[in-house]
Amino acid sequence: MKRHHVFVGHGDNPIPPPAWGAVEHIIWQYSVRLERRGIPTHIVNRKKWGAVLEVLKLSLQGKADVVYCHAEKPVKLLALLAKWRKFLLIATTHNPISPDNIDPGASKALRRSSHSPYQFVGRPDIEPMILALSPTAHCAVQFNAVEVEEFKTTPKGNGKAICLGRIQVRKRQNETALALQGSGLDCDFFGPIMEDVPISDELRMRLRGEWSRDNIHNRLCEYSCLILTSRSERQPLVAIEALAAGIPVVLSPNAAWNLDHSKPYIFVVGSDDQLANAVTNAIAIRDQYSAEIRKYAEEIFNYEVLVDDYLAQVEKWWSQEKVH
Repeated sequence: MKRHHVFVGHGDNPIPPPAWGAVEHIIWQYSVRLERRGIPTHIVNRKKWGAVLEVLKLSLQGKADVVYCHAEKPVKLLALLAKWRKFLLIATTHNPISPDNIDPGASKALRRSSHSPYQFVGRPDIEPMILALSPTAHCAVQFNAVEVEEFKTTPKGNGKAICLGRIQVRKRQNETALALQGSGLDCDFFGPIMEDVPISDELRMRLRGEWSRDNIHNRLCEYSCLILTSRSERQPLVAIEALAAGIPVVLSPNAAWNLDHSKPYIFVVGSDDQLANAVTNAIAIRDQYSAEIRKYAEEIFNYEVLVDDYLAQVEKWWSQEKVH
């Protein structure tokens, strides 16, 4: 259990991220929590060739027993390197795949990731996609986790909804704002504008700028529900962050992966015309269920729980690899 774990990022954003960056945040949290347990870790956050060379250097130093690659581009080269250097290579694609419409970007991400013999998949439906490309791959579902203990909670909300995340076409903030128009519901939108996305007057008047990680930890609990109606997601981190803060979530089906849809504080809407009613109901039950919502997040999505699962699966694969 004292093996060296190397986490490979995309090299696009710093680790830890100052605010936005779900993948970078996941890598940082796993590294921190393994180090707390006395397990040595290394973060490689460089582009394709730089990442491969740094992993090689660590391997030659005896510091790369398990290499967990969160970026698709280096995987093929790392798979070749793993055969030579005999480390355990695990890959994950964080691409926001929609099972109803696999776009070219998602297809490319899956192909690149499939070169790894071991795969953590973010949702059960991704496993057959990987196996179709690599029938001998070993797959295991690993949920995204949340640092529950760092999120504040409050017994009462402010009666408003929040939509938190990068302003992007696939996250549908513009459609969300328009669906709430005339409903009398207040919704604040936080996040950086990441691309050329339509911004209606209705959305523009609700934009509130960006939040730091500290604001997310300390102020998300002030709200009475979170809305996310994305057309595609792997498993959105912000949804479980809202649960950690003790507030209900109103989600599209593709933003509700890995959640228990039977819970009374998880609302899944199939169309925009259902949104206002779901938000109204979520706000109405927020205070009643806040403590239960937080408990659900602690039991299912807390990092300490999922780090245990991660280590157990790695040891299982390690044993398989050594047998072969």
